[in-house]
Amino acid sequence: MATTTNYAWETPDDTDLVKDGAAAIRTLGSSIDTTTKALNPSTTLGDIEYRSSTANTNTRLGIGSTGQILTVSGGVPTWATPSGAANFALVNTGGTALTGAAVITVSGISGKSKIMLVITGAGTNDSYSEMQIQLNGDTGSNYNYYGTRQAGSATYAPNVFTGVSGVNQTSIPTGTLSAVSTSRLHGTFMFDGCNTSGVKTFSGAAGGTASGDNGQQSVQYGGFYNSTSTISSISLRSSAGNFNNGTLFVYASA
Repeated sequence: MATTTNYAWETPDDTDLVKDGAAAIRTLGSSIDTTTKALNPSTTLGDIEYRSSTANTNTRLGIGSTGQILTVSGGVPTWATPSGAANFALVNTGGTALTGAAVITVSGISGKSKIMLVITGAGTNDSYSEMQIQLNGDTGSNYNYYGTRQAGSATYAPNVFTGVSGVNQTSIPTGTLSAVSTSRLHGTFMFDGCNTSGVKTFSGAAGGTASGDNGQQSVQYGGFYNSTSTISSISLRSSAGNFNNGTLFVYASA
């Protein structure tokens, strides 16, 4: 018996007897049927096939869910939810009270791509304190930020806007609390790329209230955290004195 070039189906030789024709046709038909099914494994509406690691055999990929996109994982096609479709959930249920310590940390956020930090009503028991953000408890010179700062004065002078940049700093400053006992800081910062080994970008703004604008500052920043480590914790620090007011909320999205 001869065979075809691509799929090695058996076909009669020119010298085969006519009485063997029926058997030869059945053999050829069975081979075609088997090969065709291997190349078309779909069973359900929306299925697609892709070339498997076995020659002349395709793999069935069932249809994905609404909103998913076709991407590649491990060298094969797969359906996945777009990474840009962030679905934030609160990590620290009810928020974390900003009291009793100079450093407040929220952990347990590993495996998240995006993190949103929300600060409400932060205050300290010191006369003058700068609020700072640090990731993974990292105090190294790995923080870089660029933006503007608005500063007021106790004499009600016009607010002053200045350009601000910080390269290889040890934290991300979020604003300064004045000597006024009712001084409170509010703000939000967004971090992206937190579950990768590359740089983590961020943007955000913070500011607060203080009687008489007594040294109060507000900031608007963007920048990046230069570390290969994925983010597992985020901290709010007071440069002087313990926190005595406010709540820290940490939201995260895969």
